[in-house]
Amino acid sequence: MKKMKGLSMLLAIMLFVFTIAGCSGGSSQENGSNDSNKAVQQEPAKEDGKEKEKEQAAAPEEQKIDLGGDTIKIGVWYDDADPRQSKDKSPGEEEQIKLIDAVEKKYNCKIEFVKFGDYNKYVENFTTTSLSGTPFADIVLLELFWAFPTLANKDFIVPVDDKLDLNDPKYIGWMKNGGSFKGKQYGMTDSSPSPYGIFYNKTLVKKLGLEDPFELQQKGEWTWEKFRDFAKKATKDTNGDGKTDIYGIAGAYGKINSFTEQIIYSNNGRVDKDASGNMKFSLDGENAVEALQFVSDLYNKDKSIMQPIPEDANKEFVAGKGVMYGGFSWELGGLLDNMKNQELGFVFFPKGPKSDKYVSYTPFGNMFMVAKYSKHADVAAKIMDEISLHDTGRKLAQQSWESSYPNKESLETRKAMADSIDYISYYAIPDGEKLFEGVVKDITTGKISPSTAVDKVKPQFEANINKLLQDSK
Repeated sequence: MKKMKGLSMLLAIMLFVFTIAGCSGGSSQENGSNDSNKAVQQEPAKEDGKEKEKEQAAAPEEQKIDLGGDTIKIGVWYDDADPRQSKDKSPGEEEQIKLIDAVEKKYNCKIEFVKFGDYNKYVENFTTTSLSGTPFADIVLLELFWAFPTLANKDFIVPVDDKLDLNDPKYIGWMKNGGSFKGKQYGMTDSSPSPYGIFYNKTLVKKLGLEDPFELQQKGEWTWEKFRDFAKKATKDTNGDGKTDIYGIAGAYGKINSFTEQIIYSNNGRVDKDASGNMKFSLDGENAVEALQFVSDLYNKDKSIMQPIPEDANKEFVAGKGVMYGGFSWELGGLLDNMKNQELGFVFFPKGPKSDKYVSYTPFGNMFMVAKYSKHADVAAKIMDEISLHDTGRKLAQQSWESSYPNKESLETRKAMADSIDYISYYAIPDGEKLFEGVVKDITTGKISPSTAVDKVKPQFEANINKLLQDSK
């Protein structure tokens, strides 16, 4: 949980900096109304009544909502959520402050950011205060594995489909994919979380005479086969002492558990979902088992993954002991600081044989959701939408990437990842991470076949899924 807490706070902070705002339907409706009024003025007086009826049918005026000075609370678990409290305000914060001011005037309300800092008891606090009739916030930031299935099934949060026009292109794919449950939209965000990809040492790649992974990616040839060949060729005994000095793969953030997750999902495999998206143990599916075998081969046959598996693979990568490292994009700054004499690259994980596109996957995604028991649940979604930056936030984020990514290639990958990210949901299952970690350990250091390793955990995994489904009713 400590791992999730630290990462989630980072992701939440990053999400919020680039996330919040832009007016929703109000402006477009007002503009449309103005255009209609101009048309009406040009028509003969006798047609005014009919034209006004047409105008109202085409673009009905938004009903004015007066909250009578009430406070709309937005719940988070980290500091500095309120841009108005920031000392050195960024362009995004300045823009967001304008939007907050506009919303407070429009709805006659106050916006307050409420922090409940105990991450491990955050959901407990939300549910307890909700059951008392007064949730600690009207809009709450929630991890997706908290929200689905439990909080959604138990009606602690409400869908927002009827409050937002989800066909509007300002709503990103990550929001609609990760933030939906059973066909209903619950989550609100305009920024995808930090994607997980492969950092690689371009300097070493050139020195070893290997083809650059980005070039393979651009040609659509960054596949498991190419990745495996690349990793084997990059694994070297450089001084002839019989010991490997440079590995193709230094490891990954989260040891190689996160690495294995990416390989499974990059082959259209799943851990906890069937083909229809229903919660079901799926690690024994053909695509998933094929992915587990691939990881086993990299470690046991090719020995291209650093051995023993390092506790801190980032450190080993920085030290030049590996050509590739699996990690989150937010790690870039630290890598650049510690590898000043090396050029870095960043690419997607390779496509498996059962996939036809590059996608980054993450279990760490959080979104804003409306508390059902909020006094102002009906208007909360609109308020959150209207203080979110939307396109402006994404433009600011891209400007930030342009100044921080080391080359055009890695920048291009980062931009592509923002629109190609999907959700790993099995962290919602009790002991799901622990059971999965056991499988990874068995297929690598335990040298157990993937099918045997999966069969070993299947009964407990299924029992825990059933318990989660039962408890969330």
